[in-house]
Amino acid sequence: MKEEKNRRSLSWNWPLNVMDYDQSTQHIFAQVFEFAQEGICITNAQGDIIYVNPAFTKTTGFTLEESLGKNPRILKSGRHSYGFYTQMWKDLTKKGQWQGEIWNKRKNGEIYPEWLNIHAVRDEKAVLTHYVSIFRDMTDEMLILKEVQLAGQIQKNILRSDFSDEHLKMRSIYLPYHHLSGDYYDYRWDEKNRILKGFLFDVMGHGVAAALQVTALRVLFRQVVGRKIPLAEKVEWVNHEAKSILPEDSFAAAIFFDIDIGQGKFSYVMAGINHLLYYSSERGQPGIRVLSQPGLFLGISEHAEFEEHECSLKAGDGMILLTDGFYDLVQEKECPLQVMTIESTLHWLDSLSTGNELNDDATALGFICC
Repeated sequence: MKEEKNRRSLSWNWPLNVMDYDQSTQHIFAQVFEFAQEGICITNAQGDIIYVNPAFTKTTGFTLEESLGKNPRILKSGRHSYGFYTQMWKDLTKKGQWQGEIWNKRKNGEIYPEWLNIHAVRDEKAVLTHYVSIFRDMTDEMLILKEVQLAGQIQKNILRSDFSDEHLKMRSIYLPYHHLSGDYYDYRWDEKNRILKGFLFDVMGHGVAAALQVTALRVLFRQVVGRKIPLAEKVEWVNHEAKSILPEDSFAAAIFFDIDIGQGKFSYVMAGINHLLYYSSERGQPGIRVLSQPGLFLGISEHAEFEEHECSLKAGDGMILLTDGFYDLVQEKECPLQVMTIESTLHWLDSLSTGNELNDDATALGFICC
């Protein structure tokens, strides 16, 4: 009851010039502080706490009575160095504001992460009068982030390693935009017939939902890859089954391929990934050119038909399959493909990731015939 009385009194005796407003507006300010989801702590210029809101109490465990007159150091976790706090106060003094992630300690001793904003308040004569701290508990966000990071690592771990044969080398670049990726690839090596059968997927969006969808699509590929039917029919089967996997108004882009080393033939079906980079070692055709073919996205129409295309392969030839995360940059940066090789193009794509150029999941599969 005593705490409630103090809180009610403070609600109508704000130190930050709230009394300059009429009673109705003061009441609104009071309600904002009382019902805010973020923790709020106000100190005087000396750093003594003069007000905390209910969200502060809920997060830290310290009541209003226990907090009044104390210094916010009661929340100090011990995880940060002296230099951390020195820099914080330098920013407050110079800029009048500091924000960042900080580890604090609840009343029960539990250490937790929070996102903290501190603002210095000055009067009309620029004299420092108060500090206002607003924070939110990041415990749940940290747990979710940890789970997402773990899921992203698992997603990477189950990717196939780069294929290598005396006549064919594959190199992959796999770059999730934010831990989990909506891109995915897989392949199956038919040793008897010396055919590499695979796909590259690019699901609409990225994150957890997209990652789950590409995982399910990978299962469909594995169900159909061994069937003795034309490649286009395999894609049509996957497309038909994908309707039950992809949410309404969602779709997936894909390219399916067979690389027949024995016959020197590259067969492919485009389904939303409608471009690939092709390199021919023949004289008079140096450099990389873009091969484009139409092909409907997976999940758009249950009865869509797809077309198989092919080109010849010999020693020195190669191609790069890539999702929009990379292909859009190839166009945007006006990469001089006509004077590049498969190796130099893959190196250039790698450089985009280190230069923070990406704004989407990006995957590339490069193949070189030996």
